[in-house]
Amino acid sequence: MLRRPASLALLAGAALAALPGPGCQPGAFGGLGATCPQLQANADPLSMSFSANARANGKIRAFVLAAKELSQVSLQMEAITADACARIAMDLGAGPPELAPRRDAPGERARAACAAASARMDWVLSQGISFRAQVTPPQCQANLQARARCEGACDVSVDPGQIVASCEPAKLSGTCSGRCIGRCDGQCNGACQGQCSQADATGRCVGQCNGTCDGGCSATCHARCEGQWQAPQCEGAVRPPSADAECNASCDASAEFNAQCTPAQVSVQASHQTELAARLVASLQANLPNLLYAQLALGKRLTASARVLVQVGGQLPRVVADAGLQGLACIGAAANATVKASARIDVSVQASASVSGRAGAG
Repeated sequence: MLRRPASLALLAGAALAALPGPGCQPGAFGGLGATCPQLQANADPLSMSFSANARANGKIRAFVLAAKELSQVSLQMEAITADACARIAMDLGAGPPELAPRRDAPGERARAACAAASARMDWVLSQGISFRAQVTPPQCQANLQARARCEGACDVSVDPGQIVASCEPAKLSGTCSGRCIGRCDGQCNGACQGQCSQADATGRCVGQCNGTCDGGCSATCHARCEGQWQAPQCEGAVRPPSADAECNASCDASAEFNAQCTPAQVSVQASHQTELAARLVASLQANLPNLLYAQLALGKRLTASARVLVQVGGQLPRVVADAGLQGLACIGAAANATVKASARIDVSVQASASVSGRAGAG
């Protein structure tokens, strides 16, 4: 996992198993399904009908999709944060009662577990031991395909050609049906500027190129394709078109919630070589990468998108007042979910920061 980018959902999938049962049942994600029957857990909001009004239907589709994805991300973030903090606390002798949340509120699992870890770490720090962490933070790329699909549901026509056209120069990747000029993740058949693992009798590269390939590429090509891109992906910032404001905001958020992110990498050192210090260093080495991934990739990075989505949820009923009762009910359910998800992210970020700061990774 540490060697290649991972999607937010994939990296957090294991942590979701630790969530209480209701979070995985139909109608989850902030209770959306309870007042909006179209939104059972496995439903795709972009393929559902919320209103007979086509304009309103597109806006609602995009907003509900983004709200559902935000709820998923916030649950994943809290689960990862709570799990990492609980493991650190237990490695320092904490028991289940210390980890139990005191109330049922967004982010409380993370708050309780990280409070227990912080208290145990304070005891170690009081012995005169300090810690320093060298951190390579996660690097994330917004998912342009997710944005394009969302825009399509808003009646904005986006095809792979537009993805190629809207991507920053040298930031595109995908399968190249012609000549690849740039980094090739597979076998390069052509000229390799760098180290080639295998060459033919004429010196032409026919293996892995550690550098720039100018020729055919058997896997993902990065930067430039003289031919046709297949499954193109933008590795730079998403450039939203100047279209519908509510759809743009929802689809921008969807692109961020589906981003591809690299894991955090951490190296921890203690000021004293004692058994207690070694135990905490080992626990931080094992758990701090996930904690920082949750804090940075799923937390701080998405805070602004979450708040924008909360604003959209507050404005949308007025913008699409003619959506009909079912459409307005789904907007209300999704808006409520965004408020809870935004609060869950804020609480979890604060909780994780209390631990990472004590570990010298603040």
